[in-house]
Amino acid sequence: MAITPPIGESPFNYTAEDIITDAFIEIGVWSPGEGSNGDPDQAQWGLRKLNDLFDIWQAMRNKVYSYSFLLFTFQANVNPVLMGPSPLAVWQVAQRPVRIESAALILNSGTQVDLPINIRDKDWWALNQVKQIATNVPTDLYPDYKWPDAYLYFWPVMNIGDQARIQVWDTVQQFASITDPLGGPAGPGTLPPAYRAAIKLTLAEMLCSGCDKVPSPTLVQSAIVARAAMIGNNTGSPRISLQDSGMPKSGRKRADFNW
Repeated sequence: MAITPPIGESPFNYTAEDIITDAFIEIGVWSPGEGSNGDPDQAQWGLRKLNDLFDIWQAMRNKVYSYSFLLFTFQANVNPVLMGPSPLAVWQVAQRPVRIESAALILNSGTQVDLPINIRDKDWWALNQVKQIATNVPTDLYPDYKWPDAYLYFWPVMNIGDQARIQVWDTVQQFASITDPLGGPAGPGTLPPAYRAAIKLTLAEMLCSGCDKVPSPTLVQSAIVARAAMIGNNTGSPRISLQDSGMPKSGRKRADFNW
């Protein structure tokens, strides 16, 4: 006879509490079954450890499962442009971007054309002798990842209200409450394949020290497998550049005597 889920619940929607409960069960602190896991202080500690885990993963490129291309509108002659969650931010987002992968100026309001903007570093910005020259076509961007907002220094300074397309990381979101769905506050309750298992098993490993437990070899191996599967989905093949036919070869020539 098929086993059906309880009425009113979906087996594919998870909350932070579900992940924390399963992690405590994995290390034998809690037991499966209703009413056996009633320590609210322990549960809240598990939530803090879960947010600690996400705090680390948010800064790791191999934990990024997708990229968002966000559209923003310039304010003329405003530089730097603040991007983040604070009231001062010109470009409002829920969390300051961990890394800006690319940027482009949007030309035309009909058939849009992306004009790439070079991403620069602090050394390039420091050597730039005329930082406040104005234009309607910025060519470069130095992102200063301050907190809680990123300071985006466009050069030359944009003097009209055109749009920009900014590529940012999509990362796991921390929880405001233990009842928040997986994916963060107002999240979908799900994440891409292998994420839920990797989160649960890694959290279980992290809980062991505070619970005076030794991670079992089975738990450690299962966590390694889950993280490898998760990272494998996020790691693309490197681009390979081949030499065009007829192009001269570079590098040192090897003697061909007696080969």
